[in-house]
This record gives sequence, C-alpha cells and structure tokens, in this order.
Amino acid sequence: MSAVATLLRDLETTMARGSSDERADMLSRLTDLFLATAGDMREEQVGVFDAVIGRLSRAIELRARIELSERIAPVPNAPVGIVRQLALDEIAVARPVLVRSPRLSDQDLVAVSAAKGRDHMLAITERPDLGEPVTDFLILRGGRVVTHAVAANQSARFSRHGMGVLVMRAAQDDALQATLGLRSDIPAELVGQLMAAAKNSARRRLSESLEPALAGELDGAVERGADAIAASGRMPSELGAIGAALVQIRELNDAGQLDEAKLRSFAREGATEHSICAIAVLAQLSLPASEQALLGSDREAILIVARGLGWSWETTASLISLRKDQGKSQAALDRARERFRDLAQSTAQRVLGFLRMRDAKP
Repeated sequence: MSAVATLLRDLETTMARGSSDERADMLSRLTDLFLATAGDMREEQVGVFDAVIGRLSRAIELRARIELSERIAPVPNAPVGIVRQLALDEIAVARPVLVRSPRLSDQDLVAVSAAKGRDHMLAITERPDLGEPVTDFLILRGGRVVTHAVAANQSARFSRHGMGVLVMRAAQDDALQATLGLRSDIPAELVGQLMAAAKNSARRRLSESLEPALAGELDGAVERGADAIAASGRMPSELGAIGAALVQIRELNDAGQLDEAKLRSFAREGATEHSICAIAVLAQLSLPASEQALLGSDREAILIVARGLGWSWETTASLISLRKDQGKSQAALDRARERFRDLAQSTAQRVLGFLRMRDAKP
C-alpha cells in the first residue's frame, strides 16, 4: 500500500490548494490504483479507498464524477460508500451505478427512489434481477412510465401484491396489458383477471372498428383523433384542419419527403396540426397519442419521443415551442434541455414502445 501512502501525502495539498483539474487528476490516479489492485483487496483496504476517494469526489466537477461512476460501476467490490454517494447524485452521475453496480442493495435502491425523481427510478428499472422490495416501491411511487418500464424488465421479481396492482392497472391500460402478456411469472389466480381485461379491450376495439363512421383509413384516423381533440378543448370546426394536415403528411410520407427536418420546419412555422400528424407517422403513434405527447399534461413525453427517435435538441425545442404553458419560457426550455441531455436513448426507446397505442400508424 506504499503507492496509497504516496497519494495520501499529495491528497492534503491537492484538497487545500489544488485546482479543479488537479483534483480531477488526483481522483483519476486513485481510481487507477484501486482498479489495478481491487481483485486482491480485503474489505478494510477497500474502506481506505472509500474514505479517500469519497472525500475527493465531493470536491470535483460533474464530468469527473460521471467518469468515476462509469469506471467503478461494474466493480464487484467497489467502495460501497462512494457508490451510494454517486447513486444520489444528479442522474448523469448516478445512472451508471444505478444500472450496473452490484454494491447497491435493495434497501439502497428504495432509498434512492424515495429521495430522487423519475429519472433515477427509470435507471433502476434497467437493473437485472430487481428484488420485490424495489419493484413494489417503483410501482407504488413511480407513476405510469416507471411502472411500464419495470413491468418490461423480464428478470425483475414481483410480490403477489405488486403483481396484483399491475394487473389491476392493466384493466385500463392496453399498453400495460401487452407488456404483462409477455411475462411468464404472473400467478395463476391473476391470469384470469388479465385475460378478462384483454378481452374487454379487444371487444372495445372491435366495436370501434365496426362503426359506420369509420369507413376508410383517413376517416378512421380522424375519428380516433377526435376524442383527444375534444378532451383538449378544441372546437369541432378544427377537426377539418387536422384531417387536411393528415392528408398532406401522408402524401409527404408516401413520397419519401417526411423526416425530422420537415417536422422541425412545421414546428418552427407554428403548424401544430401538421406537427401532430408528422409525429404520429414518424413515431408510429396514433393521433391521440401524438397530440398527448406534444401538448398533453406530461411535459416530458415529447422529450421521450424525440430522444427515442434520435431527434436533435433543435427539433425538440421547436416542438416544445408549440406548447402554450412552457413553449415561450426560456427557463422552462433550459430545464427541458437538461432533462433531454440526461435522458439515455436506450431508456427513451423502451418507454416509447409503451407509448405506441393499439392503432399506431405504420
């Protein structure tokens, strides 16, 4: 441990008078040393690094903390205090350890979920072999998006109560029904409830599809969009606008001219109906789902759609500008940009799959 002793002598000077770059360099050297010798260390030796690296990591900038998190996340005997500290940091720092570190216990994961927000919970849903205490908490406190994500984790384990809550919610949530239908661990006594919910959904869809007013693909799309449009407070006269926009969007798509740049152009021109229809086609969402993503109460839905499809922040900001509640606020846009930057594309792609409704466009 002589190398550690040498670094410890340098540490006090670096902590007292060192610049941010010098502290980051010191942290990198300590981490290198730990990783090179971790396999042969006893727990008390790991504890030395826990104290030293932990002290230094609280005094470094974001980029250095992100690098530290990425490097120690997969280490089986990583300093547990540091891992817990990083897990409670902002999501860009926390994500690697939340997804991969074996040092976080179920109790740690519940504590992080309780202390932090949805981004941390979504990262936790990606962990392999989630235990019942964690899934129970995520279902209870995580909201719809987190619930869908944890239900899609095939290695996650659920308590009888937790799975019962999922099946109960699935009665009103077709996407959750489809997700649960892929699982093999639903208790026999709950399978009947899930099947009944699926039958009711199928019956409802069939009834809707047989209505005379739904003759024709375009008429059907407009009719399905009418419910969401009416719920948002639009006047019936505006249905013609979205119908006309859909005709133009389908023509552009058929001609191979509908892409992210075209959508961004519509948004910058303030063409809300064209933007809704373009999102529906490009993201394979129904018109109601597309409108809810763009203009609905969940302000982060459009961030998930855009990130999942690999769209740029410029396109996303143009879409946000169509919202009346936050589109003109620079502070709101700045917050949205930070969340967009921190949202992992793999997570967004998974969540986007849950948002695709039964009548999504091809």
